[in-house]
Amino acid sequence: MSGKVTRFEHPWPAVVLHYTHLISFFALIVTGLYIHSPVPGFSTMGTMKTIHTLSMEVFILTTVIRIYWAFFGRGSAYVGSVVKVRDYKQFAMGRYDWRTIGEWVKYYLFIRKTRPYTPKYNPLQKLTYGYVFPLGVVWMALTGFALYVPTEHAFMWFTDLMGGPNSVRLWHFWGMWIFLAVFLIHLYLVFAEDIVQFPSMFLRYIPRKHRVVGDYPASDVPGSAASAGTEAK
Repeated sequence: MSGKVTRFEHPWPAVVLHYTHLISFFALIVTGLYIHSPVPGFSTMGTMKTIHTLSMEVFILTTVIRIYWAFFGRGSAYVGSVVKVRDYKQFAMGRYDWRTIGEWVKYYLFIRKTRPYTPKYNPLQKLTYGYVFPLGVVWMALTGFALYVPTEHAFMWFTDLMGGPNSVRLWHFWGMWIFLAVFLIHLYLVFAEDIVQFPSMFLRYIPRKHRVVGDYPASDVPGSAASAGTEAK
């Protein structure tokens, strides 16, 4: 990953949606585990179900908004760039991605030592964030609505297709663990490879040595003419 980062890579809409997704995700995990295995002696099931339902609605809504913004928002920039492009282009799989996906698998399995080139997201990230994740949200929504009392009758066709309520509950439970595993892998990759992106994504702040002219004033970018002049003084 390039050592230069700009705030245009993670504009405010993406950051806010990312935060909202993260908070609702953890709320779903905690409340879901409690609903699946209630703690003896605590009569908070009603509260947990309410929080779980609200978190689910927020999670689905932010997913829909994120997809809409990817196609119709102002977009984000590639790594080190200040020029924005529509976000769906960042996640679309192209010929180069399909050709290099094997090399990325080797890299993550420690078979290949050098990191393949990518302008922003690599093919495995694109497949996960752009395809698997949205499909996973749909799957969790279907199984969740099939278990949710106010909507269970409307989704009876799905429950019958899956083999009954117990089967749906099991698929929903294991879906949660898959989501959690994907999140942990994502977190590992952020800290292992893209740690410079972390303050930009969460705080909209970039350390001075990683700044780019056009994102910050030239005097704040090491190596620029304006910076050299300022430092000389």
